[in-house]
Amino acid sequence: MPSLEVPIDSIAAAEVAGALADRLEVCSDLASEGWSPDPWLVREIRARTPANVVAMIRPRASGTLASLGAEAFRCTPAILDLCLREIETLALAGAHGVAIGPLAGTQGVDHHASGRMIQIARAHGLEVSFLRTFDLIMDREQAARDVCELRFDRLLTAGVPGWDASAHPLHERLAGVAATISLAQVACQRLSRPALQVMPCGGVRASNAVDWLKITPHLHAPCRRGTWLDAQEVRDLRAAMGPRTA
Repeated sequence: MPSLEVPIDSIAAAEVAGALADRLEVCSDLASEGWSPDPWLVREIRARTPANVVAMIRPRASGTLASLGAEAFRCTPAILDLCLREIETLALAGAHGVAIGPLAGTQGVDHHASGRMIQIARAHGLEVSFLRTFDLIMDREQAARDVCELRFDRLLTAGVPGWDASAHPLHERLAGVAATISLAQVACQRLSRPALQVMPCGGVRASNAVDWLKITPHLHAPCRRGTWLDAQEVRDLRAAMGPRTA
């Protein structure tokens, strides 16, 4: 069944998107690509919407870089400890899942940090997604295998290297996501584990939903015009996808 995930950073946006999305990726300051949300925001959204809540884990801490390069997503021991505490706090606030993306620079996924965070998340019954930091890794094929081996539930990718997907034509992004889906299928079958949901992001809209739905039923879309959630875009995208799964 199709599933729609919408990133949001406010109660007002959650109330609009939550009526139509299957999941809300909750963060703070979405304009800067998001940081870990305050637990009160997760609690309020759980109380006001029927959608599942996925909390982004990207703590603001001393030494954390605000840039969107791979180095900004390295996990020092101090940041890892903070991430672990945030996962537990946001689980207790009512999150259904978390989204993480620790990197070993551009060289690949940080296995140690990911494993520790997944362990805590699973202990609280949470699903775990790998953030679009995947697109900052040089060897995308190995990264896809690593995400499967670490037993993530979902992976976000725009299908192309780097953060600015708009620099690439749609057909290139579609091909990149399709290739990642194929790699993930092979890796999951080899590991005898459930399929990894690969969710395209970085430019998914109602106007191109038909193209994306040819390769995956799972979409991640901000549905924004400028800095504001566009309610009509959410409605149009949901209509293109079909009814909610729950």
